[in-house]
Amino acid sequence: MSNPKSAPSRKPTAASSSRTVVVGVVVVLIVIALAGIVLAGRNSADAPTAAAPVASAPSTPTVAPTPVVAATSQAGSEPTSSAPDEVTFLAGSDKLPAGTGAKVADVVQRAKAGDKTFRVTLRYVTGANKARDLELAKARAAAIRHEAMADGITGSKMQTELVEMPEGSLSPRDADRAVITLR
Repeated sequence: MSNPKSAPSRKPTAASSSRTVVVGVVVVLIVIALAGIVLAGRNSADAPTAAAPVASAPSTPTVAPTPVVAATSQAGSEPTSSAPDEVTFLAGSDKLPAGTGAKVADVVQRAKAGDKTFRVTLRYVTGANKARDLELAKARAAAIRHEAMADGITGSKMQTELVEMPEGSLSPRDADRAVITLR
């Protein structure tokens, strides 16, 4: 026989309602963290996050005679342009896409008008094809440099930044993209 007085009632306790609040707060914090990661990934083209001074990176590749600048943190130097100009190459190609000449000419004119430095940033992947990807990045930088010099900017006002990325961290679209900023 069951005794009605001995059956426990199922009212929400303070512990279970506070547990629900804690779970809700944790979910909100995870959503905020994921949003921050997504935004940081979108801004990585504006300012690479790997910090290494030029002097301590003797293996940093160069595109002669343009100086190669090591990647800096976003707080270290902001590009003057709020939205950098991008050139997206066809996969495996170092030929400038159609219409790139006008974009480069516009950036060159802004650089000359503001006495700014024209910087081209390209990324390549460390891995089995590192040497091939590095040479492709150099050739792409040289194609953009050649176009910019044809539009009247001098080599002393140009910088090339080649950023080596860990294998698996660079999407094919980002690997085929060159970012042009003014500093």
